[in-house]
Amino acid sequence: GAMNFLDLHNAVAREAKPAHQNFNPIDDVNTKFADTDIDSLDNMMIVMYFAIIHEISDEVSKDFHPETPKQLEDFVNANKTKTPESIEAALEMIK
Repeated sequence: GAMNFLDLHNAVAREAKPAHQNFNPIDDVNTKFADTDIDSLDNMMIVMYFAIIHEISDEVSKDFHPETPKQLEDFVNANKTKTPESIEAALEMIK
């Protein structure tokens, strides 16, 4: 079945945040990152990781600052050149 984008986002966000910091998974794609414990630096890392996972060029991704997981998902779907087989496979690419 299709990978759940929010599950992938939460897994990538956990990787992006320093281990000692709390991360509360997001359960709604329309949640504003500003209302979560994902700050602008985390967000930048998350976008970078999603670009690596989906083979989106830096030129395209570097100035993208999504406000919600839905905006990130739409961006990924519009620009991706690769789709990982699983969340595990995706995380392997950003280790």
